[in-house]
Amino acid sequence: MEKIKTDELDEEFVEEVENAVKSIYSQLPLKYIGSSTMKGISFIKFLQNIVDRMNSSETSTLLSIPSEYESVIQFVAQEAIKESIKKYEEKMNTLMGEKGKLPMLWEEFEKMHHECISEVNKSFFEKIIGSPTQIGNFAEQLNEKISKSKEEFVKRNSKELMFYNENIAKELWASHVEIGLNKNGNNSFKNNGKFQEALKSFESDYNKSIKKSPEAIKIIVSYKNNQYLSAINHIKQLGIMNAELAKIMRDEEEANRLKLEALAREEQLRLQIEALKRERQEYVNNAKNKILELQTNIEQQKKSQEEMKQRFAEEKNSLIKTVYRTFDESTKSEEIKTPLEENIEIRNVKPKKRKKCCMCVIT
Repeated sequence: MEKIKTDELDEEFVEEVENAVKSIYSQLPLKYIGSSTMKGISFIKFLQNIVDRMNSSETSTLLSIPSEYESVIQFVAQEAIKESIKKYEEKMNTLMGEKGKLPMLWEEFEKMHHECISEVNKSFFEKIIGSPTQIGNFAEQLNEKISKSKEEFVKRNSKELMFYNENIAKELWASHVEIGLNKNGNNSFKNNGKFQEALKSFESDYNKSIKKSPEAIKIIVSYKNNQYLSAINHIKQLGIMNAELAKIMRDEEEANRLKLEALAREEQLRLQIEALKRERQEYVNNAKNKILELQTNIEQQKKSQEEMKQRFAEEKNSLIKTVYRTFDESTKSEEIKTPLEENIEIRNVKPKKRKKCCMCVIT
């Protein structure tokens, strides 16, 4: 029978079997570990542990239900964490791997991350079991691993943003500034005013073309720290700018550079804070839903216990009535039986024969 494929069996028979199985499952009471329901992978793991212990050849191995419960809780949590990480990474890789997706603005990246992590967290909280404290610890473990995975995707997008914005900066620097630094060129700077106009045009076009991000700011900061200073020194050597003016420009660019660096740090911090706020709210919502589930389970267990107590009381009363009824019937039977037996004994007594007296003479 076990070797026969389902397709080879009669359809009506298969349907009846399926209905029977569904009927059995529908009537099975829920199993609990503390305030968590034990079903699916958790129930299978629990049964597997029990069977393994019972089949163990080690006589010293004693079956401990509480320890088996703890084993199941940990197993389910670690499996849920691994599955969540895998799902998050697969979804992020799929979305970021779409043609033309990278580089993306950090707002878009965080939105994508939030969508992925929301789906993962919802599934994770539905699967894990245990006490509220245990669930909180498992959620922290998941958050740590997700953060590490996210860092890799952040680095990937950051690298693409740097590459994208740097290419824009190179093209614009070449067309606006570098072309004028050639002394013999037709477009060489004739005076300091033309040079400063070129720098302003470069920055203006750069800000219009870039993908605004901390990476874009880092690029312009790098230019101010390197290309700008080299250009100023070159203009000074050409005699277009005197030493005093060159120093003023260097000081101004240094001040701008520091300001931009602070702006980049501020923008990066803002993005991180907003992301943390969203994730915190997501965590709070999932935690509340899980706590509500545990509270509902506790109420259900209380209800089941009350029903069990009621059934026990009813069965106890029924048992007592049965005992009394049986005892009463036995007593009546004994009362009826005793007089009858006495009559029967009287009837069965044989009369004694008279003995002749040797002293009596019959005439």
